[in-house]
Amino acid sequence: MANELGNIDITEEAGVLTIEVGRLDDATHEGLAKVFRIAHESSADVVVLTGKDRSFLNPMNYDIEWVKHLAVYKDMLKIFKEAEDIIRDIINCEKPTIAKVFAPGAHSLGASIALACDFVVAAEDATFSDPHLSGFGVVPGDGGSLVWPTRIGLGRAREFLMLDKVASAQEALDIGLINRCVPVDQVDAEVAGMVEKLQSYDQVGVRFSKKWLNQYMRQNMNVAGMGSLYAEGMVFSHEDFVEKVDAYAAMLQEQGGYEES
Repeated sequence: MANELGNIDITEEAGVLTIEVGRLDDATHEGLAKVFRIAHESSADVVVLTGKDRSFLNPMNYDIEWVKHLAVYKDMLKIFKEAEDIIRDIINCEKPTIAKVFAPGAHSLGASIALACDFVVAAEDATFSDPHLSGFGVVPGDGGSLVWPTRIGLGRAREFLMLDKVASAQEALDIGLINRCVPVDQVDAEVAGMVEKLQSYDQVGVRFSKKWLNQYMRQNMNVAGMGSLYAEGMVFSHEDFVEKVDAYAAMLQEQGGYEES
């Protein structure tokens, strides 16, 4: 299964399906478009999503050469379909989903995926942002334009999606972006407590509660989903996209985050 899903590992124990996501490349992006359907069809009660080595799909863990290939038309069509499937499948997965986020936090695609989950539990030293526009010069088309306004409203979402605002975990909690902010050594226990509570209920009731609570997101995705993806694609095809990616990678290298694969 791991080979089919790229840098994604799945384990199931005691009714909990845990998804750990590593370095983002083509195979892993493709795997993300499959893994929540696997979760949906599993026998688990709850799905926990986290990052390998505590990194939650940060841009510093992207395969930068793969990002550059998004400028190729045939690659764009594949990525668009996968991006839509990733967010839609998280929303449609009948099992409650919990994103477990450690520092440095959830950013860009990582933020979109975390915020599409039903619950987000973060270490107090984690941060949240969406640098699609500021970093790569593209539209937040992989779910950011849907999940940020859904959680915190359009006015606040504009600050993060258009003004390069970064939220600490405490601020994210205060504005309703996430559900829990705890010391790093309490994250696992907090998630375990949430899982225990969810498993104590009738599971049919839990699944239908999620289904109807997510109706609003499903409706909005039908409006915002593909439109924002196509807008993102228009920027991918612009002649200076690769230059922007190179500049962003250089900045991350200076910060000691990004390493060449």
